[in-house]
Amino acid sequence: MNIESFILPSPPSPSGQPLRVAAKRYRYTGKITRDGITLVMLHGLGMHKEQWEPILEKLFTLQSEKSTFYRIREAWSLDWQNHGESAVLNEEALKDEPKSAPLDLWGRAIAQFLTSGLVTGHRLVGIGYSFGAVGLLLSTRDFQKCPYEGIVLVEPCMADEDTWAANHDELHAAFGMVNNAVKHRRNVWVSKREAHQYFMGRFPWNAWDSRIVALFVEHALKDSTDKNGKACVIRKCPVIHEASAFQANLELGGPQEAAERISILADRVPIHVIFGETVDLLPEVCRDCVVDRTKRRNVASITMIPDVGHSIIPEQPYVVATTISQILDRICSAEAPARSAL
Repeated sequence: MNIESFILPSPPSPSGQPLRVAAKRYRYTGKITRDGITLVMLHGLGMHKEQWEPILEKLFTLQSEKSTFYRIREAWSLDWQNHGESAVLNEEALKDEPKSAPLDLWGRAIAQFLTSGLVTGHRLVGIGYSFGAVGLLLSTRDFQKCPYEGIVLVEPCMADEDTWAANHDELHAAFGMVNNAVKHRRNVWVSKREAHQYFMGRFPWNAWDSRIVALFVEHALKDSTDKNGKACVIRKCPVIHEASAFQANLELGGPQEAAERISILADRVPIHVIFGETVDLLPEVCRDCVVDRTKRRNVASITMIPDVGHSIIPEQPYVVATTISQILDRICSAEAPARSAL
């Protein structure tokens, strides 16, 4: 793949501080297929934009064997404002932000990217994982017509207001447990090599694909100094930001609004949902809510991938790539007759 890095403007922080978003554009080696699709890919909480690279390599290969309309023109992956390289760019601006960078703000940054001119005239397909699925759906709010020709939600972390209210204790207990685990985990290492050895020997990282672990060490950690002034490496996404993300975003309503967006969009654009078959982080009620047809969430397909739960991207990247490839074919097949009639 050919990879280019970009620094994009972002809406300001909740207190008005200027922010930026780090992004990468991926293109298949060789001639660009201008009538192919452009992917917009959004990572999950605690992750980074490069998490998609193994999936992208597989996708480019799979789609390159098909007619040009089904191929991938290019793919963009963006870092949430308080994650990955964006967290480094915005470190000073966000250090005193109690709400950090809420999902609403990420959604608006994605929308700003869509109108930047970088993807004007492209056939866009949005792909979001976990909280990235929330940002993806929120990015559609200010468009009269949905900017995406298809949407893929991978283990979407959301539920509507009714579901939150009816299952308040269960949901807050589940996400509170994650919050507590994040606060008490190790966050400082002598070197990236030591960090890599640490992750490879401990759950959940030792269940991840080895390349995803290597990418995490390379792109989610940064050089720093400890309290004694010695060189070390730490996470780019500050612990306080990651730990508070569930509670802060529940209070601000991003995951709830995202679920409601499915009801609005599902009859306008194909929305495909991928779940891990194992129910672990996300309670069953959240999954049911996302695909609730009684609330007009008429998604185009639901795929269950066996032997994996919420960590579907880091644990099974190549299975996910194959599944997304099949979904892209469905999106393109549905779109082709409409275009031929123009």
